[in-house]
Amino acid sequence: MAEITLRIDLAELTTLAAFVDHFADEHGLPAAVAFQLNLVLDELVTNTIDYGHPPGSARADATIRLRLDRVGDVVEAELVDAGAPFDPRTLPDPDLTAPLETRRVGGLGVHLVRQYVDEIDYRRENGRNRLRLRKRLPAARDDNAPPR
Repeated sequence: MAEITLRIDLAELTTLAAFVDHFADEHGLPAAVAFQLNLVLDELVTNTIDYGHPPGSARADATIRLRLDRVGDVVEAELVDAGAPFDPRTLPDPDLTAPLETRRVGGLGVHLVRQYVDEIDYRRENGRNRLRLRKRLPAARDDNAPPR
């Protein structure tokens, strides 16, 4: 398990990426999974900073705690912050077939998150958002196995 606390500052996205890359290396995650995990967490942390903690709402506990763990063939991530309540599961899917000029603004990032993770769980607990993600790892290929 690995954990990091990020400030409510977009400059922390560099720290986040390095943290995820280090975790992926230490836990032998495939490069595609590391990329997807980085993309998902970057999107969620960016949204938390931009919308969960708008300018002028600074508080002493204005941080985002991220915990990553690998349990067998599953990577689990938990993001905890004290920002505005937001359950990404309630956001409607964007209409990807509509012309760009008529599409509703927002929602594409959360749509992307849904595409790259297998499970999303959200709770509001003690004034904090708790977002848990689970991503199953692809089955390992055995390049020495005989062809079928």
